[in-house]
Amino acid sequence: MDRKVHIYVSTTSYQNITTSVLNNFFTNVTANGGTCESGQCMLNYLEGLGGLYGNLATAERLELFDDEQIQVTSTVQNVQDISKTFTDFSQSFTIPANDHNNRILQHFYQSDVNALIDYNIRLDSFIEIDFTFFRRGKLQVEKANLKNGRPESYSVTFYGDGRTLKDYFGEDLLSDLDYTDYNHVYNGTEIADRISDGTNAYDVKYPLISSKRIWHYQSNYVNATTPNWLDITSISDNNIYATSGAVKYNELFPAVRVRTIFDLIQAKYGVTFNGTFLDDDRFTKLFLYYKNKGEFEITGGSYDLDFTSVTPTFTTYDLTNTVNLTTNEISVQFINGVATHNLGVTVNTASNSSTYILDVYQDGNLINSISASGTGTIFTQFVNNTTGLDTSYSFKIRPNGAVNLTLSVGYAVTYFSGVALGADSVQIAVSNLSMTINQNLAANAPQMKIADFFAGILKVFNMVCVGTDENTYELAPLDDWYGQGAIVDITKYTDIESIDVARMPLYKKISFKYQDSECFLNKQFTQVYSRGYGDMTYQYPYDGGEYTIDLPFENILQQKFTGTELQVGYCLNNEFAPYTPKPILLYQYDNLDCDFKLLVGSHVTINNYTPFGQDLYYNNTNLTSNFAPETSSLLLTPIQQTLFAQYYFSYLYNLYNLKQRLITVKTIMPVSLLTGLKLNDRVIIRDKRYIINDMNSNLTNGEVQLSLYLDFRPMINKVPFFQVPTSGGSVATAINLPNGASGAVLTPSSSDVTVSQTSISTSQNVTITVGAASANTLFTVGVRYEYTDGSASTETINIVVQ
Repeated sequence: MDRKVHIYVSTTSYQNITTSVLNNFFTNVTANGGTCESGQCMLNYLEGLGGLYGNLATAERLELFDDEQIQVTSTVQNVQDISKTFTDFSQSFTIPANDHNNRILQHFYQSDVNALIDYNIRLDSFIEIDFTFFRRGKLQVEKANLKNGRPESYSVTFYGDGRTLKDYFGEDLLSDLDYTDYNHVYNGTEIADRISDGTNAYDVKYPLISSKRIWHYQSNYVNATTPNWLDITSISDNNIYATSGAVKYNELFPAVRVRTIFDLIQAKYGVTFNGTFLDDDRFTKLFLYYKNKGEFEITGGSYDLDFTSVTPTFTTYDLTNTVNLTTNEISVQFINGVATHNLGVTVNTASNSSTYILDVYQDGNLINSISASGTGTIFTQFVNNTTGLDTSYSFKIRPNGAVNLTLSVGYAVTYFSGVALGADSVQIAVSNLSMTINQNLAANAPQMKIADFFAGILKVFNMVCVGTDENTYELAPLDDWYGQGAIVDITKYTDIESIDVARMPLYKKISFKYQDSECFLNKQFTQVYSRGYGDMTYQYPYDGGEYTIDLPFENILQQKFTGTELQVGYCLNNEFAPYTPKPILLYQYDNLDCDFKLLVGSHVTINNYTPFGQDLYYNNTNLTSNFAPETSSLLLTPIQQTLFAQYYFSYLYNLYNLKQRLITVKTIMPVSLLTGLKLNDRVIIRDKRYIINDMNSNLTNGEVQLSLYLDFRPMINKVPFFQVPTSGGSVATAINLPNGASGAVLTPSSSDVTVSQTSISTSQNVTITVGAASANTLFTVGVRYEYTDGSASTETINIVVQ
């Protein structure tokens, strides 16, 4: 029997909002301890005056054709393209262009209707099946279908939350994020603190990476081939052990914690990212190097030109209302009879000759940057009064040195008055600016789209991004995400007489690559080993094509000075000249001892520092951000816990199992199962367990075609055991509640073991601490998952003393 499918869209319409406004008013009065005794009287009075009208956002249900088949394809990670995270999408389907839908879609087919909908932007939407929630996403109006000049139907497409997230990001760059809370005071003392700090107190730190000089340490020189003309042993000014060659604080570029960048993305787009991995050291100790030029140049943070008052001078056109004192914008619109619009910014006084940069924004987009110093008119803009003109201008200033400015902004229009040219204007007073030098992270941000950065981080950790609620997304490495899935037996809903079994479409070679680096150490590594540093190729003895997982990041090889714990890097090319790298990811290692000089105005000795590179010390084990088990430049030993080993091997091992097959089955699922089945749930058909590759759901008749592959992995794929030293120690692990679980209870095997949380009701990270014990002692923590249906499952966490 066919089901009732309902599709809702969020629209804005101009309508009577009297009741809505009064209800909000009464609610606020009551919440603040007041009472409303004559609400109906007030409503009647306002309605008698014609009511209150405004734009109201509502979710309305579209009407569908009775015989329309709506199919939605759902997948997260497909074996055909293992580097991408996918989302739900539907085939294009039609809905009637009746009066009800025409009103909701505001007569899309009529271009002369002043609609409140921007049809270039998808509409917020969700789908119900028999009044049970199914999916949330966006609805795209593709086209209207007319017959004999009258609308007959609309063609629309539904997209899931993952694609919605990409829509939010658009073409925005990392430099478009608001770094106000992280633009710290920029001086030598501050930089020294951020080099030495070994905690997580700072979200902005300064890696020891040279973009100008070939640092050396006493008689330790860079281990690289240099041209005949360059004798680095004779350049004493580069010896960072001595005051003559001290590292200068203003030659270091900053690095920003990736977790912080995710926080800024959440704030900018009003989205929420959840997941225990986001609070894991493997994620929180990853940094992005903020370098977008050859050598460091300080530019202070941006200061808004804060409009305080408007003084008009006019004969014909009063421009007062074109200035918004709240948003600090000037609205420039078509005015009948006007010839041109003219804008200008004037610096009236400057406390010194320091340079500053005026940034001009049009409709929120940076269109011009003017460098200036001293006083005078520093910006003028002429705009022709063309039909349809409707734009806005705003301004910011960035100082290159501490300086105080007083400014004013002018806006004027010119027009013909008889045979003469007239002009009306407004003068806009601006708050005085007292500008200091702060680190301006936006000015140093890598030239990278937010969408590319986000997708790149997902690739680093083989993470999925799944919409769980409106503007809310769950992020997790693929193995962790599958570990949260339930086990669902669908045998009785499956057409077992019609099952297709196919060979897995596998690749014979899979390559994992960073972007090619211009660093001279990387270049010389490639010349010797014929591959990029940190890159890896995994070959299989199968027929098939080749596949490359390309990260949008650079991975620079660094060098540790012999006999020390001091590691440094170089953003210098084969000619030993500065270059602008692709975005660089860096792990923060634990603090180490050192002894080098830093020039912060005077010379200071730095006795401990935070190394940045490929290495991370996590749960008493060394990890690396390389794909290949390279010899660590810091630890001088091969690191086996690579990105490939941690996040890709298990997934690929399951795919490349000799018994693996790709299964296609047809099912008829009840509404409760169709709407409740998650893509990380593993399904059972007869005696075999499968992972969902994709599912194509006919929402109208309940027929679901599943593409499945066999699941040979453990139920919860965790590290086999954790290690602690004989002196005791702690390890951190995520306890992720499986789908359908209401909580978990953790029970240590011994009083020598303590757990930070013994009972949890949400997925979270816990810390397990073990006291001193003899080598090879095994401790365990039992985890019992309790489900809403009364059932339970268990797992064991093993900790070995070594």
